[in-house]
Amino acid sequence: MISGLANQALKFPIAMSSFAFQRLLGTLPLGDSAAVRTMRANLYKTGGAAQRDFGSNAVLFGAFQFGDKAQSALIGLAADAVTLKVLKPGWMWNLVSGIVQGSTDAVESVATALSRSLLRQQFGNTIDVIGFVNHVDAPSELSTDGTYPIDETIDKLYSRGHYPALWLIEGLGEKYAEAHMAGGRSVKGLLSTGKGATLPEKTQLMMHAGIGITFAKHVITKLTPCSSDAEIQDALKLFLNLVDDNSLECYKGAALESLGLVTRTWYGQMVGLIYRNLGELDQAASEFFWHGAGRSMYFSPMYMLPGFSPWHAAQQEPPDDVARRNARAGVAWAFTVVNVRQPAIAANFLSTRADEIAGNDAYTNGVLSTLIMAGEMVPNHSFVSDFGTYCPDKSNQAAIDA
Repeated sequence: MISGLANQALKFPIAMSSFAFQRLLGTLPLGDSAAVRTMRANLYKTGGAAQRDFGSNAVLFGAFQFGDKAQSALIGLAADAVTLKVLKPGWMWNLVSGIVQGSTDAVESVATALSRSLLRQQFGNTIDVIGFVNHVDAPSELSTDGTYPIDETIDKLYSRGHYPALWLIEGLGEKYAEAHMAGGRSVKGLLSTGKGATLPEKTQLMMHAGIGITFAKHVITKLTPCSSDAEIQDALKLFLNLVDDNSLECYKGAALESLGLVTRTWYGQMVGLIYRNLGELDQAASEFFWHGAGRSMYFSPMYMLPGFSPWHAAQQEPPDDVARRNARAGVAWAFTVVNVRQPAIAANFLSTRADEIAGNDAYTNGVLSTLIMAGEMVPNHSFVSDFGTYCPDKSNQAAIDA
């Protein structure tokens, strides 16, 4: 255990320095020359390999995300200074408004005893869910006879309780696909034919989300920010074919949106490239992409800190209105189901920070879809119905109005 943590800690500075130099090289006058692009690609691969070693450690990964974002901002600042963008009035306005908004959010998050208590609960819920998905007790390889103990594993995971099962089944789907793809084996019909197609209906949505995670990791690991559009599109075609060949039609969207979750979580520099090329291949899949990216925004450890908001990320990162709506719905999906056992968390958010979700119905869409999903996975469970009938304390008029 200690040796594993030590190894993760040692990989942290390797990832940070590799990505920093890779980005810095891209700002140089010869950054697009063949030789420099090769260096940038190699540095990116080195940083990515190191990052994957500590990606399941929420503390280290959160520190990495914070540091990586700061590095990116500093390098961007240097590039803007060289190109004189810092002299434009809009540049300074965006910088100052971002700082002011973050400070305001930080104060509101801890302004009252209730807010601080709910923030602690929300933080604990999110860390629990990250642990459920990353450390699911399921085989990652097939048995010696070529089978996978899927029925027994599902029973074991549901025995852990209904709330953990929501997430453990997603982790099982990931392991299920990994086991079948091990050794470079091709896969077809994992959940669309045979045993997979007859799994309990309550497991299918999150099983599809899980196999989508494995498919996405399988294709994106080979790409870098220096990959050509042709290389990126070839990888995306493979992903889309894997989803088509292994998914039930009614659950295909769950597998598709995992591409956005994986890309934004572990391959942040690839988000724009993946989205642009995916849109050229499959417009519907590109919309699922940002829903998955929105889920990633909520689970990002740095956005658990006061002053950092996944709702702001969902507004600022996507390139167009449709993408922003899908990203906001993705954040709402994750925010709601992670905290479904404490509806006061959602009520407090709506009463204090509703301006962050104003302007469209994407939040409502995310809330309703995640409650439908939870109701299907744990039929008739009280935490879904209790969330829908929750009424805030009468002394909290703002929460009642929200």
